[in-house]
Amino acid sequence: MNNTYIKQDSWLLEIDYSQLMDLRVDFAFKLLFTKGNPRLLISLLNAIFANKKIPRVIKSLTIKNPYLEKESCEDKLSVLDIRAELDDGTTILIEMHMYGLGELKAKTIRSWARAYGEELEVGDSYIGQQPTIIIAFTYGKVEAVREINNSNMDKDKIHRFCMIMDCEDLIVFTDAMELHYIDMKAFVKAVNEAGSINIGDTEEMMFAKWLSIITQKEINDKKIVEDACKDEEEIRMAVSTLARQSEDKITRQAYQRRQDEIYFYNKNMFERDEYKRKAEQEQRRANQEQLRANQEQRRAEQEQRRAEQEQLRAEQEQLRAEIAEAENERLRREIEELRVYKK
Repeated sequence: MNNTYIKQDSWLLEIDYSQLMDLRVDFAFKLLFTKGNPRLLISLLNAIFANKKIPRVIKSLTIKNPYLEKESCEDKLSVLDIRAELDDGTTILIEMHMYGLGELKAKTIRSWARAYGEELEVGDSYIGQQPTIIIAFTYGKVEAVREINNSNMDKDKIHRFCMIMDCEDLIVFTDAMELHYIDMKAFVKAVNEAGSINIGDTEEMMFAKWLSIITQKEINDKKIVEDACKDEEEIRMAVSTLARQSEDKITRQAYQRRQDEIYFYNKNMFERDEYKRKAEQEQRRANQEQLRANQEQRRAEQEQRRAEQEQLRAEQEQLRAEIAEAENERLRREIEELRVYKK
């Protein structure tokens, strides 16, 4: 192995981070955490659960889908997720999402439902079925629908943990579903502003250290990343493994193809959304123009009605005047005739 990516001294791996594959690309993420030492994924998952004080400590797991090929050849870009099973039968799906956040909640709930349903064999009882957990790393917010009981929702939340709950009593209804949404963009923003990983709702330092490695491409102060690598054996192993993987020519080509797929998918999605946005703007303008035209038409019709009413009033006045004149004329004639008769 050459020294392009790694220079080894007695106790520290000095890494050229600019040459490492970006772990926010699902190909690189899945390659590291399924082809590397299982301790890496166990450490990451334990850090995620510890960050929300979930009393779950993983000691071993089984990767159920270690392959890196896409499962679908459809037009939509398939996510290269990691599916792991714990010793107690709990299923964990880990996904990396750099695109399609608008549909993410629906996608993750659908993934949970499919995975939860697949765990039950025909004739098995629902009682005792183990939970299914979805962990989605996102590059942006996953918006909540609404607040409950004026909960003062944190809009810059880095780690959002969701379960099925009773909304009135605020108690967990079932532990069958766990959804974790981890906003890497919010983490990077907070770290770069603070100059430290001791920020926000990353109370568990191991969780923050793992996030600093996953998002290291956008962390301005690389000493933060280097310190995480020095302090934690699993993270040091992860960076070392990622460096070796990044050196492999075939792996690098597959990674770059995946980057291109994501780029063109995002580009197409952006163009689609931009086209849709412009079409909606044009439709709104057309609707506004139609509304203005309708209002002008109504005003014109009102003016026409007023003009017709004025014309009718004028004709009525004219008619009344003519009737009065005719009546006066008749009375004059009668008076004249009466005078002539008297003479």
